[in-house]
Amino acid sequence: MARRSPRKIFDGMEKGVFKKKSFSTTELLNSIDETPEFHDPYSELNLFLSQKVKQEMHHCVNPKKWSVQLQEELLHKITPEFQRRFPKYRLGVCALKKTWEKVHYFSTQIQGRKEALTQDGKFNLSFFIKENLKTTTKLKNTCSLHPYHYAHQLAVKMSECIAVVDGVRPKLDQLTRTIWSLQRHLIPKLSAQHFKSPYDENEKIDKLIVKSILEITAKHPQISQAELSFHVQKRLVQLKIITTEYSSTQIQKMLTALLADQCHFTSQRMEKTLEKIPYPIAKCLKSELANIAIDTPHLKQERIIEDALEFFQKAKIAMERVDEEEIERKIQNWSIQGDMLLRWIRLNHNSALYKQVEIQWKETTKMEFGEFVTQVHAKFLENYPKLLCFAKDIELRIWIFLKYIWYKQGFGEEVTTFERFVEWQKQSLHSKDLSSDQLLEKLETLCKRMLPLMPFNNVSQTPLLAEIKNSP
Repeated sequence: MARRSPRKIFDGMEKGVFKKKSFSTTELLNSIDETPEFHDPYSELNLFLSQKVKQEMHHCVNPKKWSVQLQEELLHKITPEFQRRFPKYRLGVCALKKTWEKVHYFSTQIQGRKEALTQDGKFNLSFFIKENLKTTTKLKNTCSLHPYHYAHQLAVKMSECIAVVDGVRPKLDQLTRTIWSLQRHLIPKLSAQHFKSPYDENEKIDKLIVKSILEITAKHPQISQAELSFHVQKRLVQLKIITTEYSSTQIQKMLTALLADQCHFTSQRMEKTLEKIPYPIAKCLKSELANIAIDTPHLKQERIIEDALEFFQKAKIAMERVDEEEIERKIQNWSIQGDMLLRWIRLNHNSALYKQVEIQWKETTKMEFGEFVTQVHAKFLENYPKLLCFAKDIELRIWIFLKYIWYKQGFGEEVTTFERFVEWQKQSLHSKDLSSDQLLEKLETLCKRMLPLMPFNNVSQTPLLAEIKNSP
């Protein structure tokens, strides 16, 4: 005869004495260690128990090892509040010990690591993401599972720790999206079928966010992630003001006046309209006029205005479908990728300027980025002299297309996106004038500013960084 588990015979201890378990239906229903809530790490019951055990462990005589004395202390302190919060359940020793083991395990994992907790004692999610991503480059695409499964598994582990440490239920899908958005930039030889996952984001609002990131980073190439996130948020707010406070007729009227002013032919009526347009709004409107004119230089002005108006109408719909909290999360998720996102998006290959950049890229041997941009700029204006009024906008768009081609076409598939980022920064720093130590230091500083969750300091796992480190 199989031996019955002691757990089926005994439950609960008071003052060190076992009490025989009653097999009444009521008591079985009230035993929390056999309820679905207890096995859900994010249930209200589990979050309460974890937090109370964590709190009381600090006041117990010897909280590092389970004992009868520790058991009695915890039962005595936790049971009264537990019975008030969960009157239908009974707190038994088995459930209490399992909770203590879980809390003790996670506490041990973060003990002695200064960055494991934030200043207010919360789980430092950024630190743990960065630490765990250090092993990503060791992953091989030899198994049948999609690489995003690693991101999901890591998110589950972190979520359980967050539930214990912070006493909150994490948003697992959002955490997985964050991890995957970084992990994919560290995987070498990421095959075509692995380019997409259920955690990729491709809504209309995402396109607006990415568009803003590309334009801001073109103007401020070494902007920090925090500043980038702030400016994207600011730009979307400005876009929302335009689409909610002005009618389509008013927007069209402003676009007409601004385009006429940009092309240096305005009427007195248009000048009055220009005087009434706030500077931030005028800047946003002019930017879209420039984008359309540069992409399709042969368009007539009326069509440029129509297309610009259509952009703002679509932007309004995109922003209305997503709440502000979700927009902020998306901004954060895209901005932590910085320029690396260029490898995973598709820009307009039919743009006249893109075609010019691509042609010259294929014909060019080694050349500094700034010199390349200058040459393309001059050639494009030679072909389309009427776009001289958008000269500054053209220069910024060239930078965007150049980086895009660099990330898409400049390397073999075995080179990770993160390595492409490092090499771009290396070229931009004019590394010939720096020693290997100076170059490595500058690259690390830039990485921490622009990609704060990427594990730059693990040099041995990054071939291009190792090459820098070993150079004379």
